[in-house]
Amino acid sequence: MIETQIRALFAEIADSTQTHSQVDVRLARNRGRARLRWRRACIAGTSGLAAATVVALVVAGPLLPGSGRAASGPAAPRQFSPLAPYLTAGWLPARYQLTAGDTGLREMTLVAQSSVNDFLEVDAFAAGQCTFTGPAGPGGKLKCAGDPADVIPDSIVGRAPAIGGHGAFWRGRDSKDVSSLVWQYARGGWAALRFSGTIGDRAEAVRIADHARFGAATPPLLFPLQLTGLPKTWEVGNVYYRPHHKMLRAARFSLTTGTRHVNADGGLTFQKGLPAFDWIQSASPHQQPCGDANETINGYKVNFYDQHNKQDLCVLNDNGLAFDVGVPGAHPPIGVISLFTGHIRVLGTNPANWTTKPIG
Repeated sequence: MIETQIRALFAEIADSTQTHSQVDVRLARNRGRARLRWRRACIAGTSGLAAATVVALVVAGPLLPGSGRAASGPAAPRQFSPLAPYLTAGWLPARYQLTAGDTGLREMTLVAQSSVNDFLEVDAFAAGQCTFTGPAGPGGKLKCAGDPADVIPDSIVGRAPAIGGHGAFWRGRDSKDVSSLVWQYARGGWAALRFSGTIGDRAEAVRIADHARFGAATPPLLFPLQLTGLPKTWEVGNVYYRPHHKMLRAARFSLTTGTRHVNADGGLTFQKGLPAFDWIQSASPHQQPCGDANETINGYKVNFYDQHNKQDLCVLNDNGLAFDVGVPGAHPPIGVISLFTGHIRVLGTNPANWTTKPIG
């Protein structure tokens, strides 16, 4: 059953035809962000896409672990803007392709994959989200608040060459079985390059980390949907995006009032009562990404599901845009039908009509 759930969750990676599933996708996400992302690489393999993630870990204390001195340079942000990707890959080996990313208030992610399905994962946490347990160096661990990937993080097993003049360490089960490289990307902030398969050699991993950029200008995130008339406290909390020519196209996003909910996975966090959007993709007329529509609302073919503690609506636009909107919670302030009919503008598949302001 878990493979079916994962295939449903990450179907948009392949941009292929999918039927609407009644599987609780958000429950599947709760099984662990890291495990789903690592398995995502296998699922996406037939499409030739890549998955890469770098984990940026932030230490609460100002000292450079193992050095006894304060780090220099600007401080890591206390919070990110989900509408402005903070993390950029400055260099990747030629066999890797950048394919996706996540944004959030507390973390940022990049995704890349090779032709043989090896991948890198890069994820940046805002300041204060991560702490050391045990020694601040070899023998210790970095643990990030709210990150299922680091509930049982790998130990720091040795020192690595300095990155940008700051301390860096290898993480893994032992010094021969290394799975990630962690380094300080700003004062009070850490980053980690996590990889599967063969990275080539450790010098190559160091080069990837050394060229990662934090806070550099990026193309804007573009949304083919816009929400209007929402409570002023509602804002975008997370975005999963994919490169679209020279742009970054939002493929999933969720709203928040700043309260983190336990339903967190796949780079997104979900708050009870607030909508989350999945499956934002183009669909040709002969495709049925929503399955057999069970009703029509305002001229749109839709499938509506009212399940226990969740409402879900899959929408197929005649212009070729399909998306799914779900609202978790038994008594949401705005039901999914009312949300669709009164608060969502569908902007179609032409990027010229998309917006950088998903809440208008």
